Amino acid sequence: MTPREFAIEMRANVERIYDDYERMAIMAMMNRQGYHAKKLKQKDLFKRPTAEDAAKQKANEHVDKKEKITEWMSRIKQFQGADIGA
Repeated sequence: MTPREFAIEMRANVERIYDDYERMAIMAMMNRQGYHAKKLKQKDLFKRPTAEDAAKQKANEHVDKKEKITEWMSRIKQFQGADIGA
């Protein structure tokens, strides 16, 4: 194994450890909520993302991107007062 390959493996291992810490933190939060909730259902703790959720998120990202572009273009005198995207 070359030193470069070793460095890549070590970085990947550190990221794997961080992923484990994140999973453990999420599990701890779910355990706490489960312990303190009166009537808890599985969907209250975790809802599996669906294709519809991904589409909504993508649409929201496009709207945010358009708003940022509109804001940026409104700073330019040539485009002030123009309705962009209509």
